Amino acid sequence: MPDIATRADLELLLRHFYGRAFADPVLEPVFETLMVIGLDDHLPVMCDFWETILLRTGVYRGSVGAVHRALHGRHGFTDRHFDRWVELWTSSVDELFLGDVAQQAKSEAAGIAVGMQRRLLEPSRVRRPECPPGSADW
Repeated sequence: MPDIATRADLELLLRHFYGRAFADPVLEPVFETLMVIGLDDHLPVMCDFWETILLRTGVYRGSVGAVHRALHGRHGFTDRHFDRWVELWTSSVDELFLGDVAQQAKSEAAGIAVGMQRRLLEPSRVRRPECPPGSADW
């Protein structure tokens, strides 16, 4: 299997992941709006985000905080949501890619989940170690 090396690789990974998330009983309610409007507008932003993190392009200029705070307010994220997101992301990466960047994609996702938990859930409920150095922040 190839490693993640291009934006096209990231788009493939994201389409695969979102296809699974849209059908997942834990994550589907969180992604319901995105399912209705479709990936066409969202995918370029997510490709920019992951391309900046994994391929160091610097193309992402957004902020994920406000969107995820609104989603948390609407759906009440729990540890289960974050665990399932990381689980689906990790297995999606493993199904398509193998290599250093693929491993980094999995590590970064775990760090992102920890950061979001820390910001969105009560600090006393976060049960994971600190984000690894270099993890994406919002």
